[in-house]
Amino acid sequence: MGQDSTQPSDGVPLGELVTLRAVLDAMPVFMVAVEGPELRVVAVSASVRALAGRSEWLGVPLAEVYPELAVQGVLGLYAEVYRTGQPFSEPEWRLELAGPGGSGVAELVVHWTSVPWRWPDGSVRGVIGVAHDVTEQVRARERAEQEAVESGRRYEHARDVVSELQQALLPTAVPVLPRVDIAARYLIAGAEQSAGGDWFDVRPLAGGRVGLAVGDVVGHGVAAAAVMSQLRAVLGDALETTTGPAAAVARLERFAEALPGARSATVVVAVIDPAAGTMEYLTRGHPAPVLVDASGTGRQLLGSGGGPLGSDGGGPAQRTQLADGDVVVLFSDGLVERADRSYTGGLDELTRLAEAATVGQLWPTGTSPSAVERICTDAVELLTRRGFVDDVTVLAVSLQAPVPPLRTQVHASADELPPLRAQLREWLAALRPDPADQLALELAVGEAVDNAVEHGFHHVPTGTVLLALQLSEDGRVHVRIDDDGIWRPPTSARSYRGRGLTLMGSLGEDLVVDGQPTGTTVTFSRRLSRPVSTAPTRPAPPAALPSGDGRFDTLVVGEPPVLRVRGPVDALAAERLRAELAGLSRGGSAPLTVDLTAVTHLTSAGVAALADLLRTADREHTPVLVAPTGTPAAFVLDLVGLPRQPTGPLPGGEPGDPR
Repeated sequence: MGQDSTQPSDGVPLGELVTLRAVLDAMPVFMVAVEGPELRVVAVSASVRALAGRSEWLGVPLAEVYPELAVQGVLGLYAEVYRTGQPFSEPEWRLELAGPGGSGVAELVVHWTSVPWRWPDGSVRGVIGVAHDVTEQVRARERAEQEAVESGRRYEHARDVVSELQQALLPTAVPVLPRVDIAARYLIAGAEQSAGGDWFDVRPLAGGRVGLAVGDVVGHGVAAAAVMSQLRAVLGDALETTTGPAAAVARLERFAEALPGARSATVVVAVIDPAAGTMEYLTRGHPAPVLVDASGTGRQLLGSGGGPLGSDGGGPAQRTQLADGDVVVLFSDGLVERADRSYTGGLDELTRLAEAATVGQLWPTGTSPSAVERICTDAVELLTRRGFVDDVTVLAVSLQAPVPPLRTQVHASADELPPLRAQLREWLAALRPDPADQLALELAVGEAVDNAVEHGFHHVPTGTVLLALQLSEDGRVHVRIDDDGIWRPPTSARSYRGRGLTLMGSLGEDLVVDGQPTGTTVTFSRRLSRPVSTAPTRPAPPAALPSGDGRFDTLVVGEPPVLRVRGPVDALAAERLRAELAGLSRGGSAPLTVDLTAVTHLTSAGVAALADLLRTADREHTPVLVAPTGTPAAFVLDLVGLPRQPTGPLPGGEPGDPR
């Protein structure tokens, strides 16, 4: 069929052969027939002739007609079919065919089939290869797959943005209050969902009262997050400026009427008065709180009736009595709704687990001493470990005995500073604040006391320092340090004079220093908070800070030297540290690494010693300060802007280690 013939072939009439060739040339297929072990070309279709643009091919080995096919494995497969007599088929085979003289390259993807061509006696005469061009179909599918991948990436990015927006709009911490113990937890239903409209809020109110709210907006995504944030803001303001839950919800109802998407939102609002031992609450289409008394007996409180926001109003606010140790649990229905149990069954399980968590019977070890934290971690973990289809919000509150203030008096001596810091740490640990808040307060108080001892008693033989801390009803710790030394205003005579005030001002608020010839009073405050858990399982305890507040100690290891520092770097220790830094660095002309990992306290005097080390060093021997993130030294260095590395090439051994 490659050339016209005037004679019939194999008994087939000439006219039929001509017709057969015309039919084959009209078909949109690539066909190449080869004969003999040399795979000499005996026939090709018009599609192949047009694609290749070659005139000499009849009787020529296929390897010479299309040498590029040898590299691409096609000739080997033709030879294999000829040798074995077994057909071969491949649905998507990529080919590149060069034009005459190597000009131009056509890239194709074909559905290719090669079958043996046999003589009448059944022996293999040659091979016939037929291919259909599927290039466009394959390219279209690849484009669709790529678009699907990009669409998935955009979806994941949008979902992550919504989740971040939701987290940014919700409180990341709850306040630490003197009469009310509070914990909260917020869980997003799953990675395939955008964050929903669950929200919560805690507001310290006048007279020591506390406003609480948990709500749920219908839907997911940006729209639900936007509605949620507006409802939360309006309700928070209403709680602070109205007389109680009923008035606050009434204002929220009026606002929701004009806010698209707010209709059908549900909410439970409560105000606890620790002094009176009462809780007043109101529900609008939302589950009523669960109350567990100190003995571990729980029940779901009665709702106030009425549907979600925008529907008919319900009944009046409910009121219940509370005693110290009683726990109130506010939650969204995502905590109790499951496909494998009824809604009532979910409420019963929540009540049972809250009872066990209140009296510490869920886990034998490793749990918090706080009942509200046990409910938000242990009970919620058990309730959600088989999965949950909607976001989960839990807010647990318990009445507790008032947190007593800390008042302690010490002699104005550096030897008295470690036990004073230990008392402060013990008092703060009982409050369980955010580790960052605790560290900041410890550093600020330590700086103030350190300054009083160092700078107030140069001209008097002895004296006292009085430290007082009190947690107020708004969640602020108010600090006062009094000494009976002689006030000396900051001076530039020493590089670190005045740094302490800057450090205290950064760590606390409302700093006031009242210096008189007969003594000095320093006051400041800091708001304490407790982080909200968002972990899907029980969160691990925070990394422990360097333990112990013993004596300052150092150890030199390695070459070039590494100075490992342990314990409190206060005013007394800073002078020794300064001397060691100068000696080891040879006045700034030798390399030195300072490991501050085990430092438990770093005052402005220590900061000044480190700053002077960096300032006086040669450019070729810049000292390295190693302070892992989360340690007291890292906290202070970041605050004052001194460079640090979280890790370093530190040789073995610990400060004080005899090696």
